[in-house]
Amino acid sequence: MADAIQGPNATKCTTLRVSGAWGWEPVTYLDGQNVARGVAIDILQEFARQNRIELEVNLDIPWTRAMLMLANGEIDAMAGAYFTEERDKEFLYSLPFASDDIMVFQNADHTFVVNETRDLINHRGARPQGGSYGDFLDHYAADYLDIIFSPTGNRIMDLLTSHRVDYVMLGRYDGLANIANDHISREIHMVERPLVANPVMFMFSRKSPCMKMVPKLDTFIHHLDETGRLTKMTETHLPAPPQN
Repeated sequence: MADAIQGPNATKCTTLRVSGAWGWEPVTYLDGQNVARGVAIDILQEFARQNRIELEVNLDIPWTRAMLMLANGEIDAMAGAYFTEERDKEFLYSLPFASDDIMVFQNADHTFVVNETRDLINHRGARPQGGSYGDFLDHYAADYLDIIFSPTGNRIMDLLTSHRVDYVMLGRYDGLANIANDHISREIHMVERPLVANPVMFMFSRKSPCMKMVPKLDTFIHHLDETGRLTKMTETHLPAPPQN
């Protein structure tokens, strides 16, 4: 059994401690038995076995708190995050292992044309609290959009069905999973043109000794991609199509 890392002062990566979003299919999510699943988890499990290190995954930590723990070296990595310049100064990113389209979801009884981000001006929207959708969308939303942050990402569609907002900004698969789980496919319209497509990467603490493993992880991700295994791993975690 590998020794547990004792905070940011440990010098050897014997245990990779990871957090992430708990409802972000196909990247990371909790299944019906509250077990961590997702393509990010599959990658890390196989990588950890190959390199003989322990893997500890806790998706129950709220995102904002997990980010603070990452900054302090209390955990080693986030299993899936978008790139921002601010984060890049503080953390170390891996190669992308997935891509997530950021979509606009509307109430099916109150739709409007969205061809680009500026079409959201003068409409009230919502997005999950605590995360980032990349520099462009984050800055544009802050400067030009009337948008609120929902603390409960899994219930964010309630804001649409109750007509409290005109749209919800959400990752494609995250949104589809919410629609399927809530059985509201007739009530929600997804605007098919994505606002942006964000690469998804592992994000490591610079205070973690496991940061030194990132080049090996990059090589592993590249191999999975080149052999087609990455696509197959991702497909097994895609949310089921919404059922009416």
